[in-house]
Amino acid sequence: MPQGLPQPSYWASSIRAMKPLRIANVSAARSFSKFNVLKSNENRLSWVGPLQQPSDRGSNTSLIHSARATIRRLLARCQIQYKVMPFNHGFYQDCCHVAVQRGYPVPCSETFSPLTYFSTGTIYGATASAFGTSGYCDTTRGMEGGEHDTRHAQRVWIALCTAYAVFIDSIPRDIMISRELDNLRAFNDRLMNGEKQGNTVLDALADLLRNAPRVFGGPVPANLATNSILDFITATIVEVETEDMQVSTRAKQYPNYLRVMSGGSLVYAVAAFPPDIPFKEYIQAIPELTLFIGAVNDVLSFYKEELDGESNTHIAMMADQKGISRLVALEEFADIAVDMHGRVISILEGSSRSDLGAGIGSWGPGDDNGVDNQEREGDAGVIPHVSRASEAFKHFAAGYFLFHLSAGRYRLMEVGL
Repeated sequence: MPQGLPQPSYWASSIRAMKPLRIANVSAARSFSKFNVLKSNENRLSWVGPLQQPSDRGSNTSLIHSARATIRRLLARCQIQYKVMPFNHGFYQDCCHVAVQRGYPVPCSETFSPLTYFSTGTIYGATASAFGTSGYCDTTRGMEGGEHDTRHAQRVWIALCTAYAVFIDSIPRDIMISRELDNLRAFNDRLMNGEKQGNTVLDALADLLRNAPRVFGGPVPANLATNSILDFITATIVEVETEDMQVSTRAKQYPNYLRVMSGGSLVYAVAAFPPDIPFKEYIQAIPELTLFIGAVNDVLSFYKEELDGESNTHIAMMADQKGISRLVALEEFADIAVDMHGRVISILEGSSRSDLGAGIGSWGPGDDNGVDNQEREGDAGVIPHVSRASEAFKHFAAGYFLFHLSAGRYRLMEVGL
């Protein structure tokens, strides 16, 4: 731990077998040997290549053009600038350092390992967690050392949690069924009884959950984050066991219900706000924020999922249920994302809006996120004010888009944005 920085005691484990957690600023010159990470592996995963022009081969052309047009409109309507962030090697080393201290699995050169997923988690923690490095605004200037350390600890926590959750979500189906499904089924029971999980990744997730109260600044946001991860584990089981189930057209809300469970939107909503902001300043916006998180992910994952031939995605399920094409459904999800973006800002800034009940799709390009003419002219009765929570959300929204645009997982560099 560098001299002069307080140790984040709020994330010190009570488990004797593990060392107390410390968030360390790891020097770039420090050897990677202690992390069991080959330098070639880090170089292979770290950099997002130059943007590629879309290919005109085969049937992908229509998909590329549709995805590009929809994403461009979504960015413009949410007033988000397109950009890609270089990989943050320093933050990656911080996450590896913490993982090693806690006894978590770390990147290695094996064919199927947390390597790629550590990269994804690192990009998320560096961009989309509370006041990351999205470039929306510089929120760390003048910050007290303890406050910076607390926020950094939360970023490391959500980065590691994301890495292991994505790893679980990406386990090949044959391995999941033959080896890991029973471990997922037993996860909650083992967590409650303080027992070891069936593998090291689940052990790491369990330890992260036990430390959530020390990271999120209080029991309410910590409970929300914990419930979200437990729902993710349950939803993973449900998706495997209902893979061949036909979804009834009468089950109107089932796709949304499963999406909320499987997407972990709630933990990411809570992590959008630094622990020094009391939850009562943003709790009323959480329902809209979770919908925003899910809808943006659905839109920005669409291209990759279509190329992978996935048929059980949220967009695919809703398209089948409504009897519309997936491209039409994609546009509807973009409308939802824009709608929820404006509503979250409205709630957090305490403005009075006459159009909150106007319905999805009522805000078009150039509509200032749904702010109507009366509000722009100051006739809405309440003058919006910029709150700490509102600033945090705007920073998160920019970083959330940046995460998807920067992570190779989503293959958006192929779209030619």
